[in-house]
Amino acid sequence: MEKWKTRKELPVYKKLNHLKFDPKKLLEAYYEFTNNKIWDGLGNEYASLCETYTHLPQMFFTKEELESVDCVCDINWQKASYQQFSLVKFDENYSLDQRVEKSNTKWDTKIAKNQPSADERFFRSRVPGLPSYFNEVLDAFEGKAHRARFAKLSPKSRVKPHIDYNTEYGIRVHIPIITNEKCYNGGKDPVTDKEVVTHFDADGSTYFINPGVLHWAVNDGSEERVHLIISVDSQEILNG
Repeated sequence: MEKWKTRKELPVYKKLNHLKFDPKKLLEAYYEFTNNKIWDGLGNEYASLCETYTHLPQMFFTKEELESVDCVCDINWQKASYQQFSLVKFDENYSLDQRVEKSNTKWDTKIAKNQPSADERFFRSRVPGLPSYFNEVLDAFEGKAHRARFAKLSPKSRVKPHIDYNTEYGIRVHIPIITNEKCYNGGKDPVTDKEVVTHFDADGSTYFINPGVLHWAVNDGSEERVHLIISVDSQEILNG
């Protein structure tokens, strides 16, 4: 297999037509799973990432939300403009040699920050009580899905422009669960430097969002926006 493509070799966004799910089942399973449970912002299953990369919270939270806390774990989650809820947890039995699809890059053997707890590929053990339909969704990625979480963006809120990581490390897909016509995602084309802005419908579609280019999200509507975000050890899925 050839080396995985870099951030500049992949589009800002791409709809993956071969990965389509039932929007009604997604919504029902979402409400079943999150009912009466406490969300947080970025500190739950992946607090170590936020502690390692201290600039991350600034992307997701307002200046006012951050000015009174010393670390992301101290944010008042119930009032936070950006919240997450994880479908997976750290898998202490996982190792990189178990990867189903190799990238033929350094990331086949290199662990981020030399510590598994700071490498999201190790977060792939599914949490107890996961609704069966979400197991079906994750199974559709044929063992290549790892970190999976709901991301909730409050009304009149935004995720500021940021870059996550190069696509030689991994990719991310979004499956909108709840949205409104005033939600959109933006990104900057790495070749032309032009902004690309689009709205993703909550119709069961799956979208690749390039984590290696400057990108952002806006919810200017009066209702929350919820996406299921799945990180994936694969670029083959982009060709389906």
